[in-house]
Amino acid sequence: MRKGRFLIVSWNGGGNFPPALALAARLAQRGHRVAIMADAAPVPGKVASDVAAAGAELLEYPSLEPWPTGVSLDDDPARFDELRNGVATANDVLSAAAGFSPDVLVVDCMSGAGLVAAELLGVPTAVLVHVLYQPFIAFWADLSVDMGRCREAFGLPALGSQAMWECCSRAGKVLVLVPQELDYPGAARTGSTHYVGPILDPRPPEPPSHLGFDHGDDRPLVLVSLSTTLQRQGEVLPRILEAVGSLPVRGLLTLGGLDLGELALPGNVVAHRYLPHARILPQVSAVVTHGGLSTITAALACGVPLVCIPQGREQPLNSARVAQCGAGIDLPADASVEAVAAALSALLSDPGFRAAAARLQAAIGRDGGGVTAVAHVEELLANP
Repeated sequence: MRKGRFLIVSWNGGGNFPPALALAARLAQRGHRVAIMADAAPVPGKVASDVAAAGAELLEYPSLEPWPTGVSLDDDPARFDELRNGVATANDVLSAAAGFSPDVLVVDCMSGAGLVAAELLGVPTAVLVHVLYQPFIAFWADLSVDMGRCREAFGLPALGSQAMWECCSRAGKVLVLVPQELDYPGAARTGSTHYVGPILDPRPPEPPSHLGFDHGDDRPLVLVSLSTTLQRQGEVLPRILEAVGSLPVRGLLTLGGLDLGELALPGNVVAHRYLPHARILPQVSAVVTHGGLSTITAALACGVPLVCIPQGREQPLNSARVAQCGAGIDLPADASVEAVAAALSALLSDPGFRAAAARLQAAIGRDGGGVTAVAHVEELLANP
């Protein structure tokens, strides 16, 4: 396989970015030159350091101002739309490609601007679908991903009523980052659509650090992980913590971008700002999450069942599917303390949940945690 230049067009939306980073790391390890386009993150320097650690180059969008601190993506829909679908964003991608001269483009499925830029460039392109593919391609993609104004601005013909389907039908590869067993059945597919499973970081995690519990404490470890982007975590977190505090478990809370403020932690819960999932999930007995697909697939990759409490976006679809597969319990956003505690108790006492999670773990292992994805994008390099 000859060495090539891969440009990954992404954005900082939380769960969509780790697989882009992991793909970059895998391609860089194989001797390719890789660049990632990403907007400036709320945490200064974090994206730059993460991209550098992956062995890639960071290309920011010069037309985009840094996202305001303390503002969620849902709080400023116009800015969020411009970030993904704006003409200025498409021009940034075209300028980056002119300087980097990629052999292959890899474009986030929710970047309408990136998808239009890829068509203009005529470079072999893979689309990264980091959400459940069936509901995305069937209905909600065309509600969220707008390619129309970029196509008009660059003189491209308008697409039909199923714009995302048309776009994916033309792509060299459409890579779905879940095992097919986790997706809803009946997805429309072309010959270029491939379920490749989650793309996991190829670098071995650091040994587990001391989490803050007494040595010899063997109570089950419950991870509470509610996204690195702002949503409505502040509303549900107190009830989750009270539920965890009522059980004979150790609770591990990862804050991400969340501020605890005046919220007190129960005596059996410790909090960390960030902890790599790969480092801690092998020790975890259950996960409480908002239902983001990145957290779900990370947990299932280790065979860990989940309590999902969706906060919005496509999370209700993800959470319902976890429950349908038997690998967890789906609760409403306003779930009571008692409901959360009961769900956690069920996960810890009923081996059926862990058995279902283990079946999905085997499906994820079948796809190699990114090995299959890399093979597909390298195929675009070998057969442009």
